[in-house]
Amino acid sequence: MKARPYENKTRETGRKCPACGADAVRAAAAFCLICGKDLGEDYQPLDTLRSSYRLQGRAFLIENNKSEEPRDLFAVNRNTVSEMAWACFVYSLVPYLGILFVPFTILIGTAGVGVFLRRPALGGGKLAGVSIGLSFVVFGAQIFLWWLLYIIPELAGRV
Repeated sequence: MKARPYENKTRETGRKCPACGADAVRAAAAFCLICGKDLGEDYQPLDTLRSSYRLQGRAFLIENNKSEEPRDLFAVNRNTVSEMAWACFVYSLVPYLGILFVPFTILIGTAGVGVFLRRPALGGGKLAGVSIGLSFVVFGAQIFLWWLLYIIPELAGRV
């Protein structure tokens, strides 16, 4: 196996990168070949993290664009009834006992849609609709779980 031309030179320099610990190839090297850190600088606390992402010598740009509208589906929601419907939906995800919350989700979600239709400025119509729609899916899954709870002892008795 043939040695790389720079491998022998790294031992001669004795200089190491303060960020990633790599040996410098030349004694007069200004930057690390691995991470790009200036070899004339001392170690900085974030050097290891920056070198692992190859971000040495790059500035972090912070954008202050406050005029951007939120892109979240449920971002503008002052409709507490639809938020309560979503909470009931989350509680309905509990196996077996969650089936008790499915009717509450449908009932309160319908009320949330009603509040949205009367006062559209409050928002929350999508959240209430999604919670109603997903509650039917969860209802089917809960019925399946209860059916399994019933059928497994019968199947065990036949063996």
